[in-house]
Parts: sequence; structure tokens; C-alpha cells
Amino acid sequence: MRALVTSAPGGWTNTRLTEVELVAGRAEEVLVQIAAVGLNPADHFQIEGRYPGGPKPPFIPGRDACGVVIQGDATGSWQPGERVVVLQSATTNLRQGTLCEQQWISAENLAGQPAGWTTVEAAAAPLVYQTAWKGLFDVGNLQPGQSVVITGASGGVGLAAVQLARGAGATVVALSRSEAKRDRLLAAGAHFVFSPTEEHLKEQIFAAIQSKGVSLVLENVGGPSLATSVHLLGIHGRISVVGLLAGLEGVVPIPALMFKRASIHGVLVTDDTPQKAQLAWKQIVEILDRAGFRPVIDQCFALESVADAFAKLNTEVFGKVVVEV
Repeated sequence: MRALVTSAPGGWTNTRLTEVELVAGRAEEVLVQIAAVGLNPADHFQIEGRYPGGPKPPFIPGRDACGVVIQGDATGSWQPGERVVVLQSATTNLRQGTLCEQQWISAENLAGQPAGWTTVEAAAAPLVYQTAWKGLFDVGNLQPGQSVVITGASGGVGLAAVQLARGAGATVVALSRSEAKRDRLLAAGAHFVFSPTEEHLKEQIFAAIQSKGVSLVLENVGGPSLATSVHLLGIHGRISVVGLLAGLEGVVPIPALMFKRASIHGVLVTDDTPQKAQLAWKQIVEILDRAGFRPVIDQCFALESVADAFAKLNTEVFGKVVVEV
């Protein structure tokens, strides 16, 4: 079969689409014909060797996928012909990824493709929506009627968070530097949108939500954005840190943190068991279906153009980049 393989010592110069032998799976695994793969920044970081705890070469990158069962597991929980979504948020062994034509996936890491969703939409959703879900509701404890600021809102996790928070009854404030993207974020479900570089940002947000502070900030950007997020919080406000696109280090204003009695939490979906991931996915699909939302797709690429897909991922995207196998 064809697969994107990163060979030793790693990096893009040692990553290419090639023919590989598919090793037989274990009794608890299901053989899936991969139809589409949603790309994530983590895939790019793994190839470059910059993903903490990531796989050592050789490996096949890719975390998300949607496809069709070819061969079920020994217990018969999945049957040939069933359309499935790969939920590998709980997977820490990432050597056998999804950027290939076929792959053996643990039965407990599969869910049925949601009714009414396209293959591309289903492939785009798992990791970003599960990350957003954990940051918003599991760690963030966001409740209906509360307010949330989502930084870096036009990316995969950001858009997922906008939709989930809106669908769950929260007041959603989205931040994006792009004027065009801010307009699209309103259409995607945000109540209010601002540029993070605007003067008097805090005052503008507080006036919009009619409150002196938000309940939660979903921090996708990191770096200098973290200090701003602390200042946006209300009393007992919370920050869920899910990304670090703007830098690995941020300065925390300790007096603001203390007087607001605020908290900052790091978020990793790999904490979740497969059972917890399944429950989160069920609730994610229910919220999206009820609100009439679907994953936002920026662009699709063929497997033969996977290098172009990764190049697109590193540009100004709105939503998800997907590879169709």
C-alpha cells in the first residue's frame, strides 16, 4: 500500500509517499480503508521531530481519519463495510498513523461516521473538536449563559470551539487578526469578534458581553497572548491553554491572577481514555447536529499532493486542511 513515511533521521527531506508492506493487525484491531485524513499542526511537528514524546522514525504520520472497515476485530464489534471515524486522541503510540491507504486501528478508537456528515467533514473533526471540548467543558467547566473568549479562533481548534460553545449556549467572543476571517467567524457562530491588536481590547469585550470579565478563555495562541487572557478574566475565571502558535513562553501577570482568583490549566486530549473520548465524541456530534454546524473545510488535497497540503497548513487557513486518499 501507499503511505507517507518519515524515515530516519526524520524531517521533510526524509519524508515521502512510498509503497510499504501492511503488517498484520492484532485481534483487538480493525483494518480500515482510509478515505480521508484531516491534517493537524501536530502532524507537521512530528515530521520535524518537534512534537514532545512523538514517534521516532520510521513512522507514518497522521492522527485523524475517516474510512470503511475492511476486516473487523476478533470480538465482532465492527463489521466490513461500516463507515468509521478514527478517534486517536487517546493514542500515545503514533508510529502507525493514518496518512496511508489502509491501517489497523484499535476497535475502541473507532466511532461510526455521523449520519448526514460527509467523509471529509468526519475526517476533519476528531482531534480539534475533542481538544476544544476538553478545553471548554471538561477542564474549562463552561456553562450555558457564561462567556468565553477564543483566541486564534480561525484555526481548526478555534473554529471547533466557536461552534461547540455557541451550540452549548455560551456567549462567544472570537479573536482573529484578519478582518475577512472576523466576518466569517460571525457567520460560523461567534456573537462578537475582535482583533487581538485593537486598542482597549479589554474594554471593548467587557462592553460587548456587558460584564467586567469573561468566565473562560480558550487560549490557542500562547506567548504574549497569555497575559492578555488573564486580564480578560472575571473573578474566578479560567484559562484553558490548548495551543502555542505564538511562542513557547508567556508572562503571567501575578497580581491579576491573584486578585481575580483565576486559574490556568494546560490541556492535552491524550489524558483521556478511549471510553472518555467516545463519550466526548457523542456529545460533540449531538451539539453540532442540534445547532446545525459542521466542521469547516478550508481545502482538500489528493494523497499524491500531500506535500502541498502540509504547505497549505502552514499558511493562513480558515478551518481544516484535508487529504483525500
